[in-house]
Amino acid sequence: MTSLLRKGLLVLVAVLLCPVGVAFADDGEADLGHHGYVVYEGGRLTMQLRSWNHGPDSLASGAVRVSFSAPVEGRFPRGRVRTGPAAVVCETGELRAGAAGGRVLDFGLRVKGAPAEVVVEVRTVRTGSAEPGMRVRDANPGNDRQRVLAPATGDVYYF
Repeated sequence: MTSLLRKGLLVLVAVLLCPVGVAFADDGEADLGHHGYVVYEGGRLTMQLRSWNHGPDSLASGAVRVSFSAPVEGRFPRGRVRTGPAAVVCETGELRAGAAGGRVLDFGLRVKGAPAEVVVEVRTVRTGSAEPGMRVRDANPGNDRQRVLAPATGDVYYF
């Protein structure tokens, strides 16, 4: 069934069954969360990141911004765009509802100046609908951002 036909049927059902004044969203709805770990020691930072779509709708793609409290250089995942010396935006790949993202993002970085600790921030910057022309809103924007303090101990910090 085409998207246009589904939307038409939804409007018809709304008119026939629902009381006056009830609003219907034309948008899809998804809830992205980001999970992973950070290890920092001796000026080297290793990080793994996976995005999760808690649904209810699937997404064709998403983008996540990863920023660091100090400039970094090294091995970044493919499908990324540097947005500054301490930040990068990465594509997540397809995100099915209720499932982890299509790929794991691995980072192997050197932190300039080798500070005693690094703060890593991860946040959703874009969601892309699996249906052309459909917008997607985040059902729970409160979990779009993770912030991790990683002292230079070599310990694993999960988020």
